[in-house]
Amino acid sequence: MKASVLGIGTELVDGQIVNKNASWISKKLKKLGLTTSTHLVVPDEKKLMREGIDFCASHSDVLFLTGGLGPTSDDFTRDIVTEWLGVPLEFDEMSWKHVTDRLTSRGYTVKEIQKQQCYFPKGSKVLVNSQGTANAFFADGHGKKLFVLPGPPREIEAVWDANIHDWLIENTKHLDPYITRTWDTLGVGESDIAIMVEEILKDVPGEIGYRVHLPYVEVKFSYYKSQEQELLPAIQKLTEALNYCCITRDGADIAELLAVHLKPIKSLNLVDEVTGQFLVNRLMPVLRDFMTNKTWSISKTRNTALSAELNLEIRTRDEHHCEVIFQHKGKIIKDIITTPYKTANMKDRRHQYFAEMALIFWLKNIV
Repeated sequence: MKASVLGIGTELVDGQIVNKNASWISKKLKKLGLTTSTHLVVPDEKKLMREGIDFCASHSDVLFLTGGLGPTSDDFTRDIVTEWLGVPLEFDEMSWKHVTDRLTSRGYTVKEIQKQQCYFPKGSKVLVNSQGTANAFFADGHGKKLFVLPGPPREIEAVWDANIHDWLIENTKHLDPYITRTWDTLGVGESDIAIMVEEILKDVPGEIGYRVHLPYVEVKFSYYKSQEQELLPAIQKLTEALNYCCITRDGADIAELLAVHLKPIKSLNLVDEVTGQFLVNRLMPVLRDFMTNKTWSISKTRNTALSAELNLEIRTRDEHHCEVIFQHKGKIIKDIITTPYKTANMKDRRHQYFAEMALIFWLKNIV
């Protein structure tokens, strides 16, 4: 079973917003062993929307359409889908009640234009959207399954959790899932990693891939679950060969792992003299939800007047060396990090490496 994700909205093709919905949906599908064959984005233009559905349907069994279910004049996804299915639209009273209840409970006046959100293709199943007024729907046509979803990410997540997840579990249990194993390596060049991997997996059935997301080089090996037993020796051999430079496996992230351990810390003093914004950029997205009602300080220079439950520091030694410090409950641990990136034009790579190695050092000692 293959899937496609069609994002609808002029704001997507204009670059006004990034289509994060496609990434989110594909990650959910990947965990279930489904392959996403296509990501496509089209503006609010009826001809291109229709062609987009045709294209996605020709390359997949399940289609996920996002956006264009609102009450305004440029929200006509339901019309195009209904036309593609070859069925009429029908008004859904329960959806109208959903709209009116949600708006009136928030002090809004219900307008006639809102009724646009309550029409669905005949024979489709309405999927309640607990986070917005526009309900989603599921339709079956031309041998394809269609999930037509609103645009806002939190609304997609709500509809997914309430309706789509269980449907996918039930309807994919007969499949042979396509699995991808990953190794995030650090401090070794992509070509060096590739030479090693290609030699170990030579003549081994499966798909090899790589992704550079600095400072890491990710190794990917994909195969069907039915092949797993016969491939275990090769996977183990690859794991052992990469052990000296492998930091995380199968999508684990150092910053996220550290954030879990920082969550209960009431007062934190983090000093970064070395990496510029690289360390902060790695930490803030995963720490933001944990910082309420806490005394956390993140700065570029050390302030001896500050007292905290946990002190994490990365200090400059010279261009190619830095010192990392972990201080917690009277315990002080230090280490020196040496970068493998020596040339003058590798400054940013050095800073990224130092930031990542500091995270690894702190995680190792806080666990």
